[in-house]
Amino acid sequence: MTENKANIILDASKVDLFETCPARYNFRHNHNKSLPVMYRKAEALEKGSIAHEGLAVYYTMLKEQQPYNERIEACLMKIREMAANPEENSLESDDVNRVLSAIEESCDYWRADDENCLEVLAVETPFAYNLFEDDSVRIIISGKIDLLVNYHGVGGQASYERLPIDHKTYSRDSMVLRKSNQFINYCSAVDSNYLLVNRIGLQDPDVKKPKTAEEKFKRLPLSYDPIYINDWKSNLTDMILNEYLTCVATGKWVEKPTSCYKFSRLCEYFEICDSSGQDSKDRKLEDNYVTIAEWDVTSKMSNVE
Repeated sequence: MTENKANIILDASKVDLFETCPARYNFRHNHNKSLPVMYRKAEALEKGSIAHEGLAVYYTMLKEQQPYNERIEACLMKIREMAANPEENSLESDDVNRVLSAIEESCDYWRADDENCLEVLAVETPFAYNLFEDDSVRIIISGKIDLLVNYHGVGGQASYERLPIDHKTYSRDSMVLRKSNQFINYCSAVDSNYLLVNRIGLQDPDVKKPKTAEEKFKRLPLSYDPIYINDWKSNLTDMILNEYLTCVATGKWVEKPTSCYKFSRLCEYFEICDSSGQDSKDRKLEDNYVTIAEWDVTSKMSNVE
């Protein structure tokens, strides 16, 4: 008998966007529409993207036990390649150089810890697991962890198995929130009660009082007990069943005006929602936005070993 069950596949990025504004989620993930490439990414996201690409090369080579000089050279070369591709980013050369300098300094700062303590298990490996299932619907949560390691503590430090590590570049210091859907999702996926946030400061080196390496490069530990993770799963399941599926069933993706301007940035779909009437909204979506590839973090799916 053929199974007739709806599969809902979401990841932390999609969940965050839906919770921010269902209408924005609809434009991006149902219509696959976005601004042209020169307007698409915020500068911070571009810096983070090329940094992640370089670090993926670095830690893959660490897993293969390649020498440090070869690792860092390949890492920086990858960043330069990404920065030179106009379809991938539009950063100015000064910003690219800032990323290159910060990544090289960070890798050098953590070199001893990486070489002596980290047993790299997986780099940029996608995952998917069942969050909820009944007779009519299956909810699958996916994602991709930057780095999964066994951490072998030395000098009295604690050791951790299957520890997820998430790289975060930043220009302005801010709180790291334990409630992050992304962080809890990673721990849930690999059955870990701990996660490490690898923060990489991109502060301007020309400021009057430049920050030290200890201030710019921090690895912040987060802990999650099983009850905390189960509460997150329950809350996420309720939101999807009661809110997300209602939007899917009715075709009505509500606008949230309080999300039009956040973090000093106007929503890229503001001109659509600010229009009068559905015909005007549809015309602006078609005329002023381009069709982009469907978002799928599991497009290169493999199992986390």
